[in-house]
Amino acid sequence: MTDMVGQEIAHYRLDALIGDGGMGTVYKAYDLNLERTVAVKVMHAHYARQEEFRARLAQEARTAAGLDHPSIVRIFDFGQYPGGLYIAMEYVAGGSLRAHLQRLQARQRFLPLKQSLQIGVQMADALDYAHKQAVIHRDVKPSNIILKPLNRPDSPEQQPFRAILTDFGLVKLLEGDSMTQSGTTLGTPTYMSPEQCEGLMLDGRSDLYSLG
Repeated sequence: MTDMVGQEIAHYRLDALIGDGGMGTVYKAYDLNLERTVAVKVMHAHYARQEEFRARLAQEARTAAGLDHPSIVRIFDFGQYPGGLYIAMEYVAGGSLRAHLQRLQARQRFLPLKQSLQIGVQMADALDYAHKQAVIHRDVKPSNIILKPLNRPDSPEQQPFRAILTDFGLVKLLEGDSMTQSGTTLGTPTYMSPEQCEGLMLDGRSDLYSLG
C-alpha cells in the first residue's frame, strides 16, 4: 500500500488515511471544487489495470450513486487519474461496528440490546430499500457498517448514532448484466450465505443471511 496522504487526485486533496481494503485504499479528502470533506477510495494499481475491473467499477459507481437512503453512504463521483482509478463518496465521521465490538470485547462487555436492535432495524431498512432498487450488497459485515454519532437522535428512544452501510465494492445488479452470473465468489467467507460460498446466483436473501 502506497501512502498518498498530501497528494491530489483530480480535484480532491487526500488529507488522512482511513483504511485499506481488498480493492482500494480509503482516504479522508477535501473536494477543492465544492469545498467539502469527502472520502476517496483509490483503487489498487493492479486492479485498475484490468479492463474488467474498470467496467465493474463504473457499474458499481453508477449503481450506488442512485441509492438515496440515510443508512447508505452516498457516492458523489468516480473517475481516472494518471495513476489509476478513484471513487469519491460521502465522508461519515465515526468508527466501524467491528471496531466498536472489539473495544467492548476488550472490556469483556457486550453490545447493549437496544443498540443491537437499532443497528439491525436500520440495516434491514437500508437493505430493503436497496433490494427494491434491484441492488444487492454482497458483503454485509461489521467492518462495512459505520456508527455515525448524532447530536440529536431522531427520536427519544433512539440511540445517539445512526448505522450506515458502506463499501458497495461488491454491488451487483440483480438483473440485466453478464457480471451477475453464477460462478464468481465474492465477499467475506465468515458472513457469506451458503449459496454465495458456492458461487451461485444471489438475491436479497443472501444479504439478510449476512446481516443476521
